[in-house]
Amino acid sequence: MKILFTAAEIARMRLPGLPTTKSSILSRAAKEGWRYEEQYGIGGIRKAFEIPDHYLVSAHGDVAEKATRQKPGKYQVKRIGMEKETAGSVNASKLAAAAHVLEKWDIDENIGMTPDGKGKMIAIFYKILMDGADMEDLSGLLKEVTDIARKKAGK
Repeated sequence: MKILFTAAEIARMRLPGLPTTKSSILSRAAKEGWRYEEQYGIGGIRKAFEIPDHYLVSAHGDVAEKATRQKPGKYQVKRIGMEKETAGSVNASKLAAAAHVLEKWDIDENIGMTPDGKGKMIAIFYKILMDGADMEDLSGLLKEVTDIARKKAGK
């Protein structure tokens, strides 16, 4: 399953090698021929893009590599379509899903996470997804955590 993002969402991710403005993302996507789907909604039609794997892997490959060194064998994953398992390879669609769920939560709840904090959470979510959970499980987990935090804060 591939995750699709609008140009504005991709710009906010600030992935290495990609521009940080919506118009520049649209230009890059057109130039490189990114796959997209048209989404219909209030305000008309918008394009939702699939971020090419090489941008995702370069952005978060160091997180997976670090996890592989910490617990040898436990974090080894394989890319779909590869013949044999390779330490440090990343399932880019699951990595994108982990980043998407966390980014949406951070924005929706106005958390304001630091980049380091996001990286750590994405690595944890990626592991959870690789163990068989889905995006709804992650969203549910974040909702429960938010609800508990609000109750403790008296909100």
